This record gives sequence, structure tokens and C-alpha cells, in this order.
Amino acid sequence: MPHLASRRTCLLVAAMLTKPVGGVAQAATALDCLPPIPPAPVTDAATRAEYSTEIRQEFTTYFDEAQAYLRCLDAARGEVSEEINRAIRDYQSLGPEPDG
Repeated sequence: MPHLASRRTCLLVAAMLTKPVGGVAQAATALDCLPPIPPAPVTDAATRAEYSTEIRQEFTTYFDEAQAYLRCLDAARGEVSEEINRAIRDYQSLGPEPDG
């Protein structure tokens, strides 16, 4: 019965979305990961020469924040993968669908 399977899937998804979060620390989600804003290009040679230290620092900060962003996405991906695997195990534990 395809309708029953889709109902089970909807219930499973609803249960996952309404699952309370326990503890103080929460797992990362992709929504927790904010991409850094890249530094604005400085094309004026005089400005580049006068503010080269500050410009370099902006780029260094950007690269550090970009690495943190990518680590956050990796953590969110890992958490979602674990949730999917748990959902698969829960779904499989329901057993085969009855005929009819």
C-alpha cells in the first residue's frame, strides 16, 4: 500500500522535526553555519599601499572564518547523516508492510 508507506514516512519526518533538543549544547545544522563576507577588492594602488597591513588582516580574518564555516558545514552534514541512519533503523524496525 503506497499510501501507508508515505503516511509512515510523513510521521517519521514529523517526529524528527518535533524532536526536543536536550542539553545545553546543540548539534550544528546548516542553518547555524553563516558564510563569511569576503573582503571588498581594493583596486586603487595608493590605497593598497597605504593600508596593506589592514587589507592583509581582512583577508586573513576572512580565510579563518571561511575555514570555520566549512567545518560547521561538515559538522552539520555529519549530524544529518547520523539522523538519517537512525531514521532508517527506526523505519526498518517497523518490519515488512502487510499485504493488502
